Amino acid sequence: MDQGEFYSEFGNYTVQITLPANYVVAATGELQNPQEKSPTPVVEKKPVVKKKPGQIGKTNKVKQAEFPPSDTRTATYIFQQDRVHDFAWFADKRFVVKADSFELPSGRKLKLQAYHLPDKKGVWNNSMAMMKKTVLARSQWLGEYPYNIVSVVEAPMGFEGGMEYPTITSLSGITNEAGLEELISHEVGHNWNQGILATNEREHPWMDEGFNTFYDNRYSKLQPNQLAKPKGFAANHLPADWSDLLLRTLIAEKADQPIATAAETFTETNSNLVAYTKTAQWLAKLETLLGQPLFDSCMHAFYSRWQFKHPQPEDFKAVVEEVSGKNWDSHFALLHKKGPLDGQQKKDIRFTTLFSLKDTDKHNYIGIAPVTGFNYYDKVMLGAVLHNYTLPLPRFRFAVAPMYATGSKDLVGLGRLSYTWQWGNKGQKATLSVSGIRFTGDEFIDSTGKKNYLRFSRVTPSLKIDFGKKHPRSSITKYLLLRSFFISETQLRFSRDPITLQDIISYPVASRYVNQAQMVVENNRALYPWRGALQVEQGDGFVRAAFTGNYHFNYNAKGGGLDVRLFAGKFFYLGDKTFTKQFATDIYHLNMTGPKGYEDYTYSNYFVGRNEFEGFANQQIMMRDGGFKVRTDLLSNKIGKTDNWLVAANFATTIPAAINPLEILPVKIPLRFFVDIGTYAEAWQKNAATGRFVYDAGLQVSLLKDIVNVYIPLFYSKVYKDYFLSTIPEKRFVKNIAFSIDIQKLSLKKFIGKSWL
Repeated sequence: MDQGEFYSEFGNYTVQITLPANYVVAATGELQNPQEKSPTPVVEKKPVVKKKPGQIGKTNKVKQAEFPPSDTRTATYIFQQDRVHDFAWFADKRFVVKADSFELPSGRKLKLQAYHLPDKKGVWNNSMAMMKKTVLARSQWLGEYPYNIVSVVEAPMGFEGGMEYPTITSLSGITNEAGLEELISHEVGHNWNQGILATNEREHPWMDEGFNTFYDNRYSKLQPNQLAKPKGFAANHLPADWSDLLLRTLIAEKADQPIATAAETFTETNSNLVAYTKTAQWLAKLETLLGQPLFDSCMHAFYSRWQFKHPQPEDFKAVVEEVSGKNWDSHFALLHKKGPLDGQQKKDIRFTTLFSLKDTDKHNYIGIAPVTGFNYYDKVMLGAVLHNYTLPLPRFRFAVAPMYATGSKDLVGLGRLSYTWQWGNKGQKATLSVSGIRFTGDEFIDSTGKKNYLRFSRVTPSLKIDFGKKHPRSSITKYLLLRSFFISETQLRFSRDPITLQDIISYPVASRYVNQAQMVVENNRALYPWRGALQVEQGDGFVRAAFTGNYHFNYNAKGGGLDVRLFAGKFFYLGDKTFTKQFATDIYHLNMTGPKGYEDYTYSNYFVGRNEFEGFANQQIMMRDGGFKVRTDLLSNKIGKTDNWLVAANFATTIPAAINPLEILPVKIPLRFFVDIGTYAEAWQKNAATGRFVYDAGLQVSLLKDIVNVYIPLFYSKVYKDYFLSTIPEKRFVKNIAFSIDIQKLSLKKFIGKSWL
């Protein structure tokens, strides 16, 4: 179970640990026999000293010697502790031990111990003082620590942070003193609610994590100068409390869960933000209502009465009402409700540079930021974006980015307006939006040497309906997307004057439209995620239907696996199929190869050179339809292009590190092996130009979370080989390389992994 920690009965522990004598042991409770060794005869041998890789000369003096395997010297340690509900122990040959003691206000003496690795010596210098401060603060605010020892251990746990156990806690990923003190305060603080009171964190995680976070916040006020205060841009644009900002964002998206939610029912995000942060805010609100002196009296009474007895939520409420003499039904009812603890206050409007996430509960920001772009025709584009994007995301959102194109000497850019409605309590929402773009898609140099730019623009109204989830922890999402693309394009037309017999070049502007409906269901589970998308499009004289399915087979936890993509598409003519209609709908036909820029009929993908047929820009494709990586662009009718039906399967597998040649690089670059197999209607006709099935295979280099992919075909069907031999006389290997830039994959969710974004 990945959420909600152990919950068990108190007991008296006596634990005997026998292990090689050169290990240092830390454990729950007090060591009873610090000098006792095992009776095994000791064989005097010179120890084997291991050096770190690349170490020259003297060894690290702190690192302890490791005895040869034949040495049987061992040590036995006995630890004892009463009234605890679990036992933990740690052993490492390298531990550096710090020890101290001090008296509690009652006069009872308390031992302190810290075990850390040698390379963190400087970070741990003040660890004893941090532990004393934590124990004294929690003892003052809740009640005196009842055991005789507190230990902290630096131990890798598979994650950065800490994990608490009775009288001992483990920490990992510490890089500075401020972080160490924060972790010590939190993890040692768990001894009270998780260890001594021992609330049921499986059923009521807020009673431990939330209470502990509340006291962390109070503790942080004891050393206001411990953490460096942000300056400059960070001070004016970033929040003082990231957890509060993310919690408000979660609530605004109606993706939060009540505080009184069981650990196994919490989503990961809610477990972090609600059980910890929102509970701490709920306690702070109770403290404000009671006043700090009375609040502290309630907590003292609760701790004194229920230590070692596993209190429940109703027990805490009863103590608060008894000590305060008031009924707190309304405040405790908030534990079972979603949404903010307080009503939203009115916000003013503020202008800011770039963006701002600071005090977004008080201000609606309008930001202005520089923006740049590039394509082969407009060249470098410079401008600014005016937007109101912040966190929490406002219901009405806008972003307008006009730019000046240094190549075409024209005003280009893009923009989007949207409004989102939310209803229900399962994440249902609808977003109505309109977006627009204007750029240059091609250029033509006439006989006079004048360069003429062929521009395009697109206006897209859309409606997206998110259907929500069956339950908060579900990894399945479903949405319906309805869009219409209204496109204007400057065309190039050649004609001849019958009177003067001169050639005439004109640049008419043509308009067209595409209506699109898309139904998507995806499962973003950790193992074997999948996605299915059914898309139907209609334009002048045609209907285009396609299904795309994606499935990932995991190999290991480090991202290795096999990506499988299945595609099936059918093209329909509305009315009779004529040569004129076939020519007019060419860009909408199904492609076995990833389509080129001129076939991006909705202008939904970014292309460096949208209509280039030579050079680097010509090698860009987009992942659609058959998804093959080999290109046959110089043919009048590309191999595998059809106005009937097409089916394809695409496979891409990660390559093990042991045989991955890119592993020698200092930067990790994913390398995959791909295989594409497909067939189409014309391949099944008599005297077909190809076999019924075609294929290609090769290497794929993926960059920037798969936004940029480079494809190197190595094996392919004979029909492709013949094409390459006849049309590419030199540099055939380099010119066959293709690449894609899938900017539509760029999302905050993809990079930070938050399921609620």
